[in-house]
Amino acid sequence: MRLVDRNTGKLLASEIELADTFWRRFRGLMFRRKFQQGKALLFKFSKPGRYAVHMWFVWFPIDLIYLDSSFRVVELRAGLKSWRFYRPKAIVNYLIEAPVGTISHAGVRVGHKISLEGKGFKPLKINKIVG
Repeated sequence: MRLVDRNTGKLLASEIELADTFWRRFRGLMFRRKFQQGKALLFKFSKPGRYAVHMWFVWFPIDLIYLDSSFRVVELRAGLKSWRFYRPKAIVNYLIEAPVGTISHAGVRVGHKISLEGKGFKPLKINKIVG
């Protein structure tokens, strides 16, 4: 699977890890030593809300891309550092945690549409892919 900004055509990540269970969301990127470019962690939440992110035991900065139910970008937070906390202002359905610099490199902006693509996957059925 891969994540692509449909407005710019740029690749955000070519390796996606799904955080689709309580424990996967809870652990997130904690205790990992690095987060390589080209990877991302995709969170699917059970209902729309303002889901906070903590950076305790995350040893590197990351970019956050918050999405609504149609995978449209509703909020961005670049360069969130270790031992910080961030709560979005927007109501969201999905969150992409990506290596720092992903937002600027791909030119992601609020309002852009992100697609989840890959062999055997159809972006229009995103809820069935990650749900």
